[in-house]
Amino acid sequence: MRSYLGLILQYERVHRKNNRISVLCIMLSVCLVMAIFSMADMAMRSQTNYFIKTGGEYHAALHDVEEDKAELVSARVDVALSGWVYQGSTGMLSGKTVSFVGVDEKTMESLTEMEMTDGVYPSLPDEALLNESAMEQLGLSIGDSITVTVPDGSQKQYRITGTLADMGSMLKADIYGMALSEDGFLAIADENAADGTTYRIQFKDGAHIQEAIKEIKGQFGLSDSQISENTALLGLMGQSESNIMQALYLIAAILVFLVLIAGTVMISASFNTNVLERTQFYGLLRCLGASRKQVKHFVILQGLRQSAKGVPIGLLAGQIVTWAACLLLRSISGDRFSEVPLFEFSIVGILAGGVVGFLIVLLASLSPAKKASRVSPVTAISGGSQLTQNKRAANTKLFHVETGMGVFHALSGKKNLFLMTCSFAISIMLFLSFQVMIVFLDQGMPALAPWAGDVSVTAATGLEPSVIEEIAEMEGVKRAFGRMEYSGLSVSSDTESGTAALVSYEESQFKWAEEELNEGNTESVQGGTGDVLVTYRDGMQWKAGDTVTLHTPLGEKQVRIAGILSSTNASSEAGSLGYIICSEQLFTESIGMAGYTAVDIQLAGSGSDETVSAIRSLLPPDSSIADKRLSNSESQNSYYTGAVFIYGFLLIIALITVFNIFNSMNASVAARTRQYGVMRSIGMGAGQLYKMIAAEAVTYAVLGCVTGCVLGLPLNKMMFRFLIAGKWGISWQLPAVSLLLIVVLCFGSAALAIRRPNKKIGKLSIVDTIKLQQ
Repeated sequence: MRSYLGLILQYERVHRKNNRISVLCIMLSVCLVMAIFSMADMAMRSQTNYFIKTGGEYHAALHDVEEDKAELVSARVDVALSGWVYQGSTGMLSGKTVSFVGVDEKTMESLTEMEMTDGVYPSLPDEALLNESAMEQLGLSIGDSITVTVPDGSQKQYRITGTLADMGSMLKADIYGMALSEDGFLAIADENAADGTTYRIQFKDGAHIQEAIKEIKGQFGLSDSQISENTALLGLMGQSESNIMQALYLIAAILVFLVLIAGTVMISASFNTNVLERTQFYGLLRCLGASRKQVKHFVILQGLRQSAKGVPIGLLAGQIVTWAACLLLRSISGDRFSEVPLFEFSIVGILAGGVVGFLIVLLASLSPAKKASRVSPVTAISGGSQLTQNKRAANTKLFHVETGMGVFHALSGKKNLFLMTCSFAISIMLFLSFQVMIVFLDQGMPALAPWAGDVSVTAATGLEPSVIEEIAEMEGVKRAFGRMEYSGLSVSSDTESGTAALVSYEESQFKWAEEELNEGNTESVQGGTGDVLVTYRDGMQWKAGDTVTLHTPLGEKQVRIAGILSSTNASSEAGSLGYIICSEQLFTESIGMAGYTAVDIQLAGSGSDETVSAIRSLLPPDSSIADKRLSNSESQNSYYTGAVFIYGFLLIIALITVFNIFNSMNASVAARTRQYGVMRSIGMGAGQLYKMIAAEAVTYAVLGCVTGCVLGLPLNKMMFRFLIAGKWGISWQLPAVSLLLIVVLCFGSAALAIRRPNKKIGKLSIVDTIKLQQ
């Protein structure tokens, strides 16, 4: 052995068990960081693919701009691809509305959500693509010719050259879709095309998109309404300036910070307890002539050697966890989660895990190294295990001796107390933070609400209740419920006036409305004629208990606001004051209509095309049926992808919390093994010793949980206000279930953590306990 640093290898061979615990601690910290970053990266890739598939891979769109300006924009060095997308004009095909779109093939493939599934793209003005549902319903094939009523009312014949994939928005609106060449669209375009036509832009990788958008606006004198961004896609790229995305960026930064702190605390706690265990060894090094600087180097190098083993294992474990989460989603449904990447590596996750592993180990070892270098050789050789002298005695006035000494042990080591408290507190803060993300995910997915319909029917003249009953009794239908809706109703009050949409609810919808209630109640609204519900909106001045006047076709009617809902399932257009929900009796007395203008139908399972066709056959000719199955499925895909990853984060946090508490408590007890032996030699019984260790663990748990609640609940409330309260008007409530769950987990982990050291000390004789070397 040429250097004193060679003792590191020898020491690790003798104390393999302690070394394995340290390596495992580093491995789990790296696994935590890498898994969370990698899973977040995979989730973002999946969502990016989803939004590209459903909205197109464009970053910005210009509205109402001239051809020459568009050409100058396309010539910019930071623009990768651009093209015109002509929309807005509609016609009729076999009695149903058909929406025209004009675009060249390259633009369609890259900048729109449209996908050609078969055939060739139209090149002539009289050629077209038709969506799959239209082809099936009309019994058409590629090569057939169809006659379409174009916007000016004339008839025009087109030859079908290929098929378009059905889109959720198209089926939801119950329309056909027809794609034409640019010349073909311009030949039939009417005045509505000006509003629907956009010039879409895709910027190159690495471009500062927000700066580019500002430059384009300034250079060509465009107003804010003439240029828009693809918010969802830019948000996932981290380049959106929308308020909701800015709030999400802030929340993400807080979560990243907490995850990094959790890894740092875990490794620091391990290193700190290792120094406590090896006090005598460092004293021996000092007696053999090692300087303080050499002891520091020894501790730091020892930590780096352990990280060299723990970091690769942690990266591998984190990658396996990420792949397992992705495989879980794909195994649930390969079609539903087709956008989830499989067996891909996340550079962000690998770098985060590696940097955290080595950098935090280096930083975490500096303080223990300084502490080890201050060990007194005389104290260490004499068997002392305390690095500092305690100036205060245990408090035995408030507690029994063993309980007081346990509390004293916990409070005497400030560094160890700080790290143990942080271990509990960070876990609680992380848990409460991710709990808000779950609420945000639930609230932001109306397709998962209990009132969400698979098929929606609208009828201007209204549907009789007997028709709805007949639909509800059909095979394949789970439930059918209707609403009477009246848009443009004039409403006035002492605080604000405007227009609103009056909507009637029946029994089932009032029951579901209770889950959307922000304040007030729904009981007085059902079956009554004087109370209503209103939906939340930005800048709302109404509150529960206010009186408003409805200026109805049958005269003025004063009603009282009984409650405020966060959202509604109405299909009509809301007025400036949103929606007003009432009973069917009040609606009939106010408007005079008796038929249902909107009906939502929930199918059994995923439903079938035969069931939808059967429903269509029962409806009058002027009815419109919207098939929401595809759009609901797309929303559910997005929800379940996010849910699996968020719950995966919570599971990882819980597992790390349990192990960290186990490791810290075991190390803390092991560091004081000699002291416990001395206490037993002067008369302390095994039961008293157990109580003392339990008191120490409870002290850590109480302080950690109190700190976690004091810091975590305001953080939870702040995140709730940013993400949820401002958008849906929901008031923050104490997350009692989540809080109770994580607190019970912390106390349960602390209780289980002391069983092993208690059992180990109980088996040792007093002499062996005093002589025990760690």
